[in-house]
Amino acid sequence: MAAYDAFAGLFGGGRGMPLHRHLTREGARRIFPSLRPDTLAGAIRYYDGQVDDARLVVTLARTAASLGATAVTSARAVGLIRQAREVTGVRVRDLDAPAGSPDAEFEVRARTVIAATGVWSDDMSRMLNDVGLRPGIRVRASKGVHLVVPRSAITGETGLILRTATSVLFVIPWGGHWIIGTTDTDWRLDRSHPAASARDIQYLLDQVNVVLDRPLTTADIEGVYAGLRPLLAGEADSTSKLSREHAVFEPMLGLLLVAGGKYTTYRVMASDVVDHAARRLGGVRRSRTADLPLLGADGYPAMWRDRADLARRHGVPVGVVEHLLERYAASPSTCSR
Repeated sequence: MAAYDAFAGLFGGGRGMPLHRHLTREGARRIFPSLRPDTLAGAIRYYDGQVDDARLVVTLARTAASLGATAVTSARAVGLIRQAREVTGVRVRDLDAPAGSPDAEFEVRARTVIAATGVWSDDMSRMLNDVGLRPGIRVRASKGVHLVVPRSAITGETGLILRTATSVLFVIPWGGHWIIGTTDTDWRLDRSHPAASARDIQYLLDQVNVVLDRPLTTADIEGVYAGLRPLLAGEADSTSKLSREHAVFEPMLGLLLVAGGKYTTYRVMASDVVDHAARRLGGVRRSRTADLPLLGADGYPAMWRDRADLARRHGVPVGVVEHLLERYAASPSTCSR
């Protein structure tokens, strides 16, 4: 996990490593010259972390496989297997199987089934409805859109975080680019393919241009991407006010549902639901995720400490070694809860 410098201007605040500092308007503009002075009262400078989310997901799957898990892609749970009042497994459909194949669906038996299905949690709820049960939870999919612009479009040494009327605005350095986000709106279409609308893009441009001395236009945009957040529904009408907390439910014997949560709390969610399953089964040890390093974490501190020697030994710049360690090795900080 690579540390990056960020500050919250005008409305924001934060915490991180090392300690934060308060900045005057002039101090903030020295490290972020693109800020319009008439919109800035001051800032708080702090440190945060960055992670390649796609590589983290792959590393998580590899770590689980190294511990004995079986990871199956392109498979969908389509029904529950029951014995009396207890769930004893699921029916699974192979989405890559040829149409009409007799092996397209198969059964997976288990003493306990854990459904951690994110924005697809309502699919599990429908399975429960089919057997006459109400799961007691509802998950709403909230769409977040981000713009990618070149570093040359904005002059600044740090990230920027501002509060908007409905959400939070991030302007985050990412290699040779800035990532600008995010939105927070309901998504009721295909959850496998969330898409940014022209309104989403214009909203982000309008928000960031309030504080920039050179407004961005669509011509500055290099890319746009969108994702969905699973929010526990029922607390408010606006998705930006829905809970980012998670919850664990046992609607039937043998079936546990974990829903909600945030990307950064996945270990806490895993611990809660696995500990619940361990108590139910008896004789099974509790979750070890709080102390479990990901693949690539072993030896990381020593390699980072000796990165200058590594660079000299291999005849490459120190910056190359730092890039390889930050992108392809997992920092021990990913082990924390």
